[in-house]
Amino acid sequence: MFNFRKNIVYRYYILVVFGFTLFALVIIGNAAFIMFKERDEWNKIKERNIKYNVPIEPHRGKILNDKGELMVSTLPLYRIYIDFDYTNLHNQRDQIKTGRKKDSIWNADLHELCVGLNEIFPDKSVEKFEKDLSLGLRNKKRYHPLYGRKISYTQYQRIMKLPIMTEGRKYNGVIAEEEIQRKNIFGDIGMSTFGIVRKTTDKNKKEIEEINGLEQKYDKALRGIPGVGRREKIGGKFILKTDRAAVNGMDIQTTINSDMLDICENAVKKVLAKYHLPAGWAILMETETGDIKSIVNLTRLSNGKYAETIENIPNNPTPNHALCRLMEPGSIFKTVALTAAIDDGKLTTKDSVISYKSKVCYFGKQKVTDEMYRDNGTGKYSMAEALKYSSNISMVQYIRKAYGKNPEEYTNTLQRFGLTENYRLIDREATPYLTLPGTKMWNGHSLHSMSYGYAVGMTGINILSFYNTIANGGKQMQPRLVKAIIKDDEVVEEFPTKVLNNNLFSKATADTITSLLVEVVNGKDGTGARAKSKLMTVAGKTGTANVPNSVTKKYDNSEKMMSFCGFFPAEKPKYTLLVQMMYDKKQDTRPDSLKIKLGGGSTAAVAFKEIAEKIMAQHNTMPLDAVRDTVNNRLPNIKDGNMVEASIVLDELEHPMGRQSWSDESPEAAVWGKTKLENDSIYLFQGKAVNKEFVPDVRGMGAKDAVYLMQQCNLDVEISGYGTVKSQSIVAGTRIKGKRTVKLTLAP
Repeated sequence: MFNFRKNIVYRYYILVVFGFTLFALVIIGNAAFIMFKERDEWNKIKERNIKYNVPIEPHRGKILNDKGELMVSTLPLYRIYIDFDYTNLHNQRDQIKTGRKKDSIWNADLHELCVGLNEIFPDKSVEKFEKDLSLGLRNKKRYHPLYGRKISYTQYQRIMKLPIMTEGRKYNGVIAEEEIQRKNIFGDIGMSTFGIVRKTTDKNKKEIEEINGLEQKYDKALRGIPGVGRREKIGGKFILKTDRAAVNGMDIQTTINSDMLDICENAVKKVLAKYHLPAGWAILMETETGDIKSIVNLTRLSNGKYAETIENIPNNPTPNHALCRLMEPGSIFKTVALTAAIDDGKLTTKDSVISYKSKVCYFGKQKVTDEMYRDNGTGKYSMAEALKYSSNISMVQYIRKAYGKNPEEYTNTLQRFGLTENYRLIDREATPYLTLPGTKMWNGHSLHSMSYGYAVGMTGINILSFYNTIANGGKQMQPRLVKAIIKDDEVVEEFPTKVLNNNLFSKATADTITSLLVEVVNGKDGTGARAKSKLMTVAGKTGTANVPNSVTKKYDNSEKMMSFCGFFPAEKPKYTLLVQMMYDKKQDTRPDSLKIKLGGGSTAAVAFKEIAEKIMAQHNTMPLDAVRDTVNNRLPNIKDGNMVEASIVLDELEHPMGRQSWSDESPEAAVWGKTKLENDSIYLFQGKAVNKEFVPDVRGMGAKDAVYLMQQCNLDVEISGYGTVKSQSIVAGTRIKGKRTVKLTLAP
């Protein structure tokens, strides 16, 4: 029997399956069409509106001085925009609710916001801010600039505390575009040591990162970890949204002292400028710890000015003269030679050598010359005289006497002294060298040359470290430039002071050499006489080394390096200092009448003295009561302006304010006025309330009070100069009609 009902159901099932199958095929077909036929077009649309996996650069860590104060930092600059047409794409109902609340907040608090913006940016009036933002709000602009210029991080923080801005992104619509700048707080000072990080292009015009100095040495810690975000197009502009936040870099705390850095730079620059020298540098080390308190590298630029630079330009063959420039040190190496001979037991200060009757002497075929010849009448030179007069001829005799039969013993001692050590304070620090017996560089003159600072290549830091060991009584310290790596004010890794050798040479040897170095500065006719100070005893040695001509590579006296290295106070050294300066005859543009023969004693020693005295002056502190003037009770002048603020300051200083003369019965209304001293002992306040219908008299006020008072009277202000207001373009007492601009002229 035929089951009609069952047959209908069966056919219905078939129809439904067929319908779903057809619908699925349509979807699959459309998907395939989009995936293959329209794929490129949709990808282009996506790329135009959303860019994924955009790297977010972290803020690079700061470089701090020895006190934890800022030296180099990543400073963000911002451009602030407002999205007045913010929409919640995920919830239409919330979109309407959000829009209504946003509009009500902006309409209610716009004036207060503009008042706050004017306080941050006084060059734009409250009315201009209000008019501009009202236009953006009315037209629902999506990328409306809040302020037309880049602003600092501090200004950005102040903006975000203003009305409306505190309501959050959903209602204030703030879009902040950040631009990162790496900046040395003190300009170029210390640049060659701190280093730089910058984008540049190679010869193939490919963008590369250039990095050096401490920035390179501690790049891993400073750099941080990049984040990931996406750029979405809003109002025709791409806005970066964060998917994974970047981890900012860690800070490094150096041993550099900002004040000492400034002292060294000024002293070196002064001597360089006086004699038109092409370059000069100085390294200051704390004797006991080995901490480097200052490194200054100055180069004469094409405009004649002196600055620190890492550029490969004339006068600057290395990115850091003090750490990266290998040179024959000249006579400051004589101290090293005598230390070796005394500590090896080869010589004592009682030894003497022949005093030749001429400035020139031949040892075999080698010609040796003395620049500062002295005939003391005895026919002999003591060790003290050899060092004091910086006699090359005497030094050759002393070292021949000590090591002539076994030169290798001399070079072994120099190696033991750590003179070939690379301390790796920065990545490009040069490695010193010695001429060694048995090598191709060694010849019959090598031992002689090495007695007075030739046939060796030294960096400034190596010479300084050796002198510091003398000052430390034979204890050799590791030079330290970085104290610690810090994250969120917590020390992540510390680099403590390190003793390399407690007894590199005996204290007796160190004391003997110290006495000889004191004689160089304080003895009669000593080459270091210009480093002599009335404030302390200085121990040190001059050096003037001929440098091979940069073109011919021959010693022709056209170029030389002039040095002074020593420590102070000699009795109990606190600091060891090296100053070195270059001379180039071609660049000596002084008039012939002013030209004098230059050497380490007339240049580097002069800068050494200034640095030493100014640094030690910082240690000569006195109790405040000892410098208080109890005879002349002079009181500071108070500028005209806000008398309430002036009275608060005087009250904090516990100084009597005297009587107050107000033109109004209510003193609270008389904020503005002036003061004068009565009987040179107490202040007399004279004030009155301000009538906002008339232009106030702001002469005698500071800029802050003058601008505020004028704006309270609905006047725009333009300022020129600095100091105290001397004149105003609209006469005081003029009735205010409409919007006007008053020009204030300030002078010290």
